[in-house]
Amino acid sequence: MPVVTEKQILEVEEAAYNVWQNYYKDIFSKEQIEYMLEKYQSRTALKKQMSDGYIYYMLLSDNQLAGYMCVLVQSNYLYVSRLYIKAEFRRQGLAKKTISHMDAIFNKPELGFSHIKKMVLRVERNNSFAINVYEHLGFTKVRSEDNDIGNGFICREYVMERMIPDRE
Repeated sequence: MPVVTEKQILEVEEAAYNVWQNYYKDIFSKEQIEYMLEKYQSRTALKKQMSDGYIYYMLLSDNQLAGYMCVLVQSNYLYVSRLYIKAEFRRQGLAKKTISHMDAIFNKPELGFSHIKKMVLRVERNNSFAINVYEHLGFTKVRSEDNDIGNGFICREYVMERMIPDRE
């Protein structure tokens, strides 16, 4: 479900705080988590990203907010900026269903996405759980990057790609 209302933005912000505080505590310092949440996942940041063309989706399971995704359509690929699932909904196939749904959308010529050939994302190199999930979904590592995100913090990431089926 696309995020369009103020209430939905607030729900995504709350989900982000829930996921990041619980999941990233073993990957980033508390200070870096707080900095990144404010910079990338606060209500203000979400609105700015949406005004810049990023599209947020709420991922639902039995009408409950199970997570969220954020994408940006580029010239020939879909940048998956965020794909987060709350702890209680993990290992239920939601990431696979989400990626499969995106494949289906991009394989409908009438929607005008025939130029999109692949999905691209970044994942923290220490995030072995997410890396394994993405590899299971067909993503492959194409390079490593160290990105200065400000305030003295560095994200050490893999860039991963996955061709959209029937586009290779």
